[in-house]
Amino acid sequence: MTRSRINNYLAKIPLFFNLHNLVYKPLDLIYKPADLNWNYYHKIKEVEVELEHQIGRLTNFKEIIESIDRDKLPGDVVEFGCWKGFSVLWLAYLLERTGIFDKNIIGLDSFAGLPEADGVFKKVQFSDASLKDCRRSIYYSRDLYSPTKKKVVFYKNNFSETKDIVTKLKSRKFCLVHIDCDIASSAQEIFKILLEGDLMAERCYVVFDDYGCQSGLKEAVDNIISGLSDRWEITPAVKTKLTKNYFFNRKR
Repeated sequence: MTRSRINNYLAKIPLFFNLHNLVYKPLDLIYKPADLNWNYYHKIKEVEVELEHQIGRLTNFKEIIESIDRDKLPGDVVEFGCWKGFSVLWLAYLLERTGIFDKNIIGLDSFAGLPEADGVFKKVQFSDASLKDCRRSIYYSRDLYSPTKKKVVFYKNNFSETKDIVTKLKSRKFCLVHIDCDIASSAQEIFKILLEGDLMAERCYVVFDDYGCQSGLKEAVDNIISGLSDRWEITPAVKTKLTKNYFFNRKR
């Protein structure tokens, strides 16, 4: 019997389940999937900053994944800056709910916190997580099927090692890139890696989290986008207060 089956069996035993949750509290989705729509977003966007941020971001994820499914876009999914694994959990969940089980979902983070300060973000902020935390957030999730969990991988690395990881995993190019690195210098580094490594699919979505925060990220992203117009047809997608998305279509 595999470890996964043993855990699933033991989890059905009330005493073990309670002890299990005390030791490994599963990461919860927190937000209701039924609330991920623009009608609800516009009703709540002034209620609370974090509620607006998450409902807006997750609704974007949902729409993008539905578009990927509808247009049959090939490629895998990557997140730069996964902290404790919350948004990777949601990406995996939404892919699963859409019936997509053939895409790798790769989470990359140094787990050392931010390398430098930028606006409202402080140096070493978000260092209170680990590779083990992220792996457990998926492994013990009660919201994902086993086949989905097997498609999720996390790596502790510097972003510069991304190409080597993609090669090791035999991953395809990325049809969805979530950049949650918070600061300008990291966004610039990530895009340099994506372009030099030719890691973006011919058609792909890029989601920038924290675009609307008080930092240098917005200016950096705007400069990145304007500098790629000769190689890519780039269409802005829905923007929320703190996130901005683009659809990239490589020019022939």
